[in-house]
Amino acid sequence: MRMRARTWVVGAVVAMVAVGTSTLANAATSAETAPAPVKSLGVPLPVSYFSAIELDEARGRLYVAQSIGYDLPLAVIDLDGRLLSHVDAVKDVTDVTLSDDGRTLYVAQGYDRVTALDAESLRVTGVYPAPDGVCPTSVEATGGKVVAGYLNCGAGSGGLAIWSAPNTSPRLFTEAVDYNPVLDTSPGAPGLVVAGDAGVSPVETFVIDLSDDTPWIRARRSVDGLLRDYAMSPDGTTVVQSSGWPYEHRTYKVSDLTDGEIYPSGAYPVDAAWSGDGSTVAVARHPSSSDPDVYLYAKGATVPRYVVDFHPGEDTSYRTLLVNRAGTRAWVVTSDLYGQSLTLHSFGPAHAPIPPYTDLTLTARVGKGKTSQTATVTATLRFPVVGLRQVRVTASTNGGAEKQILSAMLDENGQTTGTYALPRGTTTFTARYTDFDGWYPSKTVTTTLTR
Repeated sequence: MRMRARTWVVGAVVAMVAVGTSTLANAATSAETAPAPVKSLGVPLPVSYFSAIELDEARGRLYVAQSIGYDLPLAVIDLDGRLLSHVDAVKDVTDVTLSDDGRTLYVAQGYDRVTALDAESLRVTGVYPAPDGVCPTSVEATGGKVVAGYLNCGAGSGGLAIWSAPNTSPRLFTEAVDYNPVLDTSPGAPGLVVAGDAGVSPVETFVIDLSDDTPWIRARRSVDGLLRDYAMSPDGTTVVQSSGWPYEHRTYKVSDLTDGEIYPSGAYPVDAAWSGDGSTVAVARHPSSSDPDVYLYAKGATVPRYVVDFHPGEDTSYRTLLVNRAGTRAWVVTSDLYGQSLTLHSFGPAHAPIPPYTDLTLTARVGKGKTSQTATVTATLRFPVVGLRQVRVTASTNGGAEKQILSAMLDENGQTTGTYALPRGTTTFTARYTDFDGWYPSKTVTTTLTR
């Protein structure tokens, strides 16, 4: 069930040339235009490493996997990003998903098993062991079965591991995906999984039926692109594909993978998610200095009803987009361009995001004795802490022309300091900050001294 997403990616990265910024403008009609983008600052994600996130709206939780190799537990945070607890019994988690009935949490753990937990108590209730050479990295539950996408750790290829019960050996299925599986399921299509391989072009998409003892391929389709994500609709009839190219989110009918609706998004599509009631489709794209990042559409619409923009220095993490049941609030994880600083964004028609702000202060003081006619001026920019951090400071006496006295990059404390010989009268010092990217608000502050 696509209420969460994964960021585990293996394989090639294709560099593509960006297109213009008018994707949404071309889709809008004279009677319907896209809303102005809303900026989201987000909050730091309270984890050390990151691989996946899942929404548990009923309990007011988000489950965050901290990847493998660091001996870090599954983290539980609230819907605003505050840490609630750690599940110390479950470490080295690469993926996490909530069952359709909301009672069981499944995690891909340690490259060697899937672990089931009671979603209320977060106690382990079952283990689904993987055979040697099979490394589960992603997990879904559908039609009474647990299915994991696995990497080749000696088995000869990647594929799907399918369990009918805990503590049993899985059936391995390699006739469809066999490299780095991306998969999704839906409560409206029990026993079906949509799957493809990330890092492979063209994208080969499969609808696989797991309801019988022997899995079989119901439909398949090959399209250009590099797969990032699938998102099945809650009724199980439609799947949204995010594949970098073409520069829009295309949908296909699950029954035969023929064309469905198209949701404009721009370059490059990386993620999609449905609201639980099926009324809303959220789509995300690769960051750009000129285009917004996430669009919320009413099902079947071609013009978004809500648009969100992140700082251009942030990158939307693959397969982390989440939407609540009513389609009124969404979440996504971003990182800096080095994949180090992790941010959780929450936004939507019923939940205004945290807006960007600028914290700039200015002080001026005179010395004593021989320096009593000299002002020491300090400008401090406490936020933002990214980008080209430069502040310009001027001085004006008795309403006269401003004279620039400071214009420098800030030190590690966000400060620039200088001295100024005070003329007689009242001198007004003015500090100005303008974000190089034009994303954070500009700010001007003043202070005065009289000699």
